[in-house]
Amino acid sequence: SRLCCKIGALTLCFVGTCALTLLKGGGRMASPFGFECGSLGFWLLYFGAVPWVLAFAFGFRQLLVSEFEQKVQQGYSFATGEVRWDSRNTVLYPLLCAIAGLLAGLFGVGGGIVKGPLMLEMGITPSVASASAAAMILYTSAAASTSFLVFGLLHPSYGAIFFLLGVVCTALGQYVVGRWVHKQNRQSPIVLSIGTVILLSSVFVLINTVVLSEGKSHAELFAFHGVCDTAA
Repeated sequence: SRLCCKIGALTLCFVGTCALTLLKGGGRMASPFGFECGSLGFWLLYFGAVPWVLAFAFGFRQLLVSEFEQKVQQGYSFATGEVRWDSRNTVLYPLLCAIAGLLAGLFGVGGGIVKGPLMLEMGITPSVASASAAAMILYTSAAASTSFLVFGLLHPSYGAIFFLLGVVCTALGQYVVGRWVHKQNRQSPIVLSIGTVILLSSVFVLINTVVLSEGKSHAELFAFHGVCDTAA
């Protein structure tokens, strides 16, 4: 089916991105090709992820536009909250999600914190927005973890603990919110949970920033670091 093909293509994109990360090496993990961090081969593989991802994005765009045009020709009735993937939205929404992911990475928060409200603003129903954000973060966080692992910035023990903690808390939250939605027969609990996560994350980011910046000068806080510098 088309759904399996889409999931397969998305997984292939993820695997290719991780493979490029492992092949370029850097930090504590040497490149299988012997490329030193900062060398020409390193940068070619580093930026090789850009055309790789863009190729899949273009393919998905063509598929979504084709499906949308077929639905219109067949007189399909779009449900409330269903995105109409026309030629405009297939460029605008991925661009907004890319910017959201960039901002999330800069501020050190999960991309779902930004993408969840973004999809709600797009008119997507809260349950679909929450599930879609979680699915996207599964791939992006795994790819980011691979990069951190290569550069020796991921502590295996901490990673395992927080992974298990995330699985348990996600399952618990899904169960509680799901029962709440079923009991109230409305989507507002999902919106409330997303808002609560955003609020708590903002508070913790602020606290973390204050703690890390305490006793440091402006020069230290805004000092530039190279990509190959693990002190960054």
